[in-house]
Amino acid sequence: MVAAFTETLLKIAAATGRSLSDQEVRRFEAHFRLLREWGRRMNLTGLKDESMIAKRHFLEPIAVADLLENEGRLVDLGSGNGFPAVPIKVLRPGLELVLVESSEKKSAFLWAVIRELGLREARVETRRVHRLADLADLLPCRYLTLRAVRSDNLLKGKGIQVLVPGGKALFFVTTDEVERLRRHIPMEGLRLSGTRLLPSDPRSVLAILEPRPV
Repeated sequence: MVAAFTETLLKIAAATGRSLSDQEVRRFEAHFRLLREWGRRMNLTGLKDESMIAKRHFLEPIAVADLLENEGRLVDLGSGNGFPAVPIKVLRPGLELVLVESSEKKSAFLWAVIRELGLREARVETRRVHRLADLADLLPCRYLTLRAVRSDNLLKGKGIQVLVPGGKALFFVTTDEVERLRRHIPMEGLRLSGTRLLPSDPRSVLAILEPRPV
């Protein structure tokens, strides 16, 4: 099981032009093992095939890691099973990682991942987020990530700076959601600066948001 996952992982990483260190591979394998073990007791992913898990959950963060530098705070909203933020942390270990998750059970899983992978400067915040004020103690951050979360429902509010100058918000969304972001950015002071097609699925897109020029 792990061997098939690792074989696919190395192939997809090479296809993006990135080679993985032995430590990165070991940490990805540990995350995969925990996903399968905990997944027997709770719903963490609908994917069962090892190669599909590698392509969907691990390929996306590998494909976008070049957009992040190795320092600053990364806040991930709706962390769930730890993707994309945990693999990003593995690839950019200098980041301070804050995983924000409302479910206590999934938070327990995320803590287990942090411990098993030996990630430093990483923690889980178990809280429900309905508006920006619920994140006031974590903002502004250098990087903000979310996946499978509707940002227009989640990040309402004004008067709170989301990103530090030079920061990025990376939203892993669908093509339809990108069009909604083109029409309306729910967070004050941000602009859609670009998009990137994700190699995992033809309809998967990375929306890149940055602070508006002052």
